[in-house]
Amino acid sequence: MNKQVAEMNYLYNASVVEKEFSTERLLQCLKEEHMYPIEGMIKQYERYEHMIKESESIEEVFFILSGCIIASKGKMRTPYLYGSQDIIGLENLTMESQSSYSFEVISDKVKVMKYKKEDVIKKLFNTQEGYLYHYVYMQDRFKQIVRREQLLRLNAEERVGSALIILSERYGERIVSSTIFRFPKSINKGLLARYTNLNPNTITNVLQKLHQENILSRNQKGLYVDISILKAKIAHMF
Repeated sequence: MNKQVAEMNYLYNASVVEKEFSTERLLQCLKEEHMYPIEGMIKQYERYEHMIKESESIEEVFFILSGCIIASKGKMRTPYLYGSQDIIGLENLTMESQSSYSFEVISDKVKVMKYKKEDVIKKLFNTQEGYLYHYVYMQDRFKQIVRREQLLRLNAEERVGSALIILSERYGERIVSSTIFRFPKSINKGLLARYTNLNPNTITNVLQKLHQENILSRNQKGLYVDISILKAKIAHMF
């Protein structure tokens, strides 16, 4: 009995659940063929192409393998970003639900693995503890939304700094054995301005200041962010 209790406590430990039912594990689960096999396909989208338009019925679930997508709604100025390891179409598990956002490709290309939504739902319902995949996904989306709302309450310099940290850690490329990240190329100043709800001139001024403080550097391969120094600068946020 004690062993069973220990196993249950382990299974439902928050950090364990996040690891065992992550996006990567969900994709692996969908690919497994020994229990309720379903078929997915890899598709590539080009820049400016819309994967889903606002109010369209969501009939597929997309796992982003590479590239970057912007999610916007109506005339909403501050969009959400989706990139590698994110999922589109899993928020609502009811069939024929409508998209609240329009999803547009902003990188040169986006590569996804997509499945019919109906198949994904059936697979989850036929998988032991399958509901936890959806739970972990929704927790992650909620966390991203909260961080974004917190960011929008900061002053301009802190807002830009926080955005650089969030987007670098989630979608950037870490330089081996360092605290430096290469910022995602597809997120330019204009998009950063929209994401932070600041005007482009303010973004330029803050970035120049961070360059002078050796927090940012640039070469032909892109923009580099020293996350360690930047976090120390705005320590109350991180």
